[in-house]
Amino acid sequence: MRLQVTIWVLAGLLAVMGQDGSALAPGEQAPPVTFETLDGFERHMDNYHTRRGTVMLFLSSRCDATLAQMERINALHVANRFDILFIGVSLNPEEDGDELRQFATNLGAIFPIYRDVTGSAAAAFSLETTPTFFLLDNRGKLLYRGGLGGEVYEPGLERAVTQYLNGVDVETATTPADGTPVDAPGPPRTVKNRYGLPMFRSQFIFQETPGAAVHHCSTVAEAPNGDILALWYGGSYESAEDQALYMARLEQGEAVWNAPERVLVNHGEPPGNAVIFQGPDARMYIIWGRMEGSWPKRRGSGWSDCRLLVRVSGDNGHSWSADSEIDGSYGWLPRNTPVTLADGTFALPISGRVQGEGSGSFLLVLDEDTGAWSRRGFIRGASQPAVVVQENGHLLCFMRSSPRTMKSASTDHGHTWTPIEPTKLRNPGSGVDTVTLDSGRVLQVFTDTESGSRYPMVIMQSQDGGETWDDLITLATDYGEFSYPSIIQASDGMIHLLYTYRRYSIMHTTFNEDWLTQQQARPN
Repeated sequence: MRLQVTIWVLAGLLAVMGQDGSALAPGEQAPPVTFETLDGFERHMDNYHTRRGTVMLFLSSRCDATLAQMERINALHVANRFDILFIGVSLNPEEDGDELRQFATNLGAIFPIYRDVTGSAAAAFSLETTPTFFLLDNRGKLLYRGGLGGEVYEPGLERAVTQYLNGVDVETATTPADGTPVDAPGPPRTVKNRYGLPMFRSQFIFQETPGAAVHHCSTVAEAPNGDILALWYGGSYESAEDQALYMARLEQGEAVWNAPERVLVNHGEPPGNAVIFQGPDARMYIIWGRMEGSWPKRRGSGWSDCRLLVRVSGDNGHSWSADSEIDGSYGWLPRNTPVTLADGTFALPISGRVQGEGSGSFLLVLDEDTGAWSRRGFIRGASQPAVVVQENGHLLCFMRSSPRTMKSASTDHGHTWTPIEPTKLRNPGSGVDTVTLDSGRVLQVFTDTESGSRYPMVIMQSQDGGETWDDLITLATDYGEFSYPSIIQASDGMIHLLYTYRRYSIMHTTFNEDWLTQQQARPN
């Protein structure tokens, strides 16, 4: 909608600009002006007295200089929002409301932006480039005009605002405003949304599975065709003789999991912990612990009497080969997903007993030529390792323990490890898992308590390869067990997390990195 400048605005402009059409100068009174909202409605502004100050920011969504300064503009606005009202003004009639709204939204500008479709503001303030800033006091008198400037100790808007709010005369009332000429704003542009598109969904994989009352120790993997596969053990109780491995499939593009199927039943020596993953040969693998020793066993026992077996699928996990034993694996158990080391080795973290070494953690590495698995290195103490491969090729291993998660480091691709030491991350003696995202950010998922019940389930993030952790996100807080997480990032960038939900079901939570990192601009 095109609006006409009212008579009183014209009168005000003549009074301010004089007959020579000179620009509004410091100390002069700004006239009332009429804008158009981004939805096309008239907005008259002359209420300077309702706040300590006003910054009129003449901008363009098509201006490189405006785009480059928006982060600092937003920060200055948020820091002074209780005293200074920022008002954005677009002079280009070709920039419609939708274009300006998308520009502001995608860059986090949370101050009003208007269109100067009549040219009244451009005439009143007289400017040549965007962005140009005008600082007005609570009477509408001009204190400063020019560019954003540098830091607070350099001439510019930020310094002028600081001086004014501190009751000090603005020393430099004008500075150059380098930017884009008002009459040459450039073509329309697409501005990337700094917040991305956060995606998050959480659901049970199943409500009930006939014949199995208890479900635990899930593991997740992406098949070559893009399906997401979940694997876990279920039975009457942990270590029951009717324990079996169950698998569910989330087909690519679908939102609901297929019904779980029993994929491994081994009467007499049932399966325990297992891990499913895609190998370097693009086939699916299951490595599982066969519970041996004498029977019957009490609930939760028998884990030290397991032996590792492996089966392979060439059709995305629809059918599986016969099982083969991994030599020397008695007393070993898998838990977390494999990693590819800097030397190219495909390695699966394992814990268990090693003759002559005792109990601890190590890597099970794959010989891709022969298909054989063998042990590499040893970390004495703690269990259920999760490994982070750092940018320099070094390894960090995080292990279940209580009351803190333990860690160990290797600088030689896992051949030797430092003695374990506690981290600052709380742990009730329950499983942890880590994943390094495509961005380099590392996530660790764990039950954040020192002892007792296994809740809450949380995520922490690291920007330095697992050396330090911050940005706690809580996923499950109500009473009950939330434990044994398994986490991967799929080829489409989505992150898939499974964890035990009160032993009755397996929870699947999926999200993207935008959900982890981005939030709407907000005051500090």
